[in-house]
Order: sequence, then C-alpha cells, then structure tokens
Amino acid sequence: MSDVATANFLVEEIGGKRRVGDMIHAAVKELNKRFPHKTDPQNKWTERRLRGWWNRESNVVRHFQMMELYDTAEQLRKARRDHADFMEKTTRMRAVAQLTAAHGTGGMAQD
Repeated sequence: MSDVATANFLVEEIGGKRRVGDMIHAAVKELNKRFPHKTDPQNKWTERRLRGWWNRESNVVRHFQMMELYDTAEQLRKARRDHADFMEKTTRMRAVAQLTAAHGTGGMAQD
C-alpha cells in the first residue's frame, strides 16, 4: 500500500465515512486541534493538503504527517470503543432497572 493510500485511509478514519468534502473538513479540524503547528505554519494541516492526497495530486506524505495521522486515528478508535462499551453497559443497567421497577422489588428482598 502506498503512503498516499495509507494517508487517505487514515483521513477517512479520522473524518468519518461521509461526503468527501465534509470528511476532509472534519479531519482537518481534528488534526489541527491535536497538532496546531503554531510555530511552524508551513506544516499546518489544511484541506488543500488532504484533498491533494485524496485526488492523487500529491504523492508525498512526510513522516511526521503519517505519525500524526496514525496517532489521531488510533486515539479516535479507542474513544469510539470506550463510548461503545459505555453505551452497552448503560443499556444493560437501564434494562435491569426497568425489570426491577416492573416487578416492584426495588432491588430489595421481600419477606
């Protein structure tokens, strides 16, 4: 897999599966939040850079860019897994609470 193909895969992971323009915009926003490059504006994340990779107009992905893409995608994957686990646990807790309320036990043993 080429560097550009890998970068595009990571951009899609970061920006989410949606319209290309929206995906790129979301990815740039996330990347700039995590890696603002305030002291080095030439390396700032831009929509033009990501669109250049997406449209195969550029075939250069620098090492620091790939590392930032990978790190961001990995952190978002972990956050999504944690959120899914949280939702699963709260759904189970809600179901138990509803069963308890329906049976009127209130979680207390009855004599």
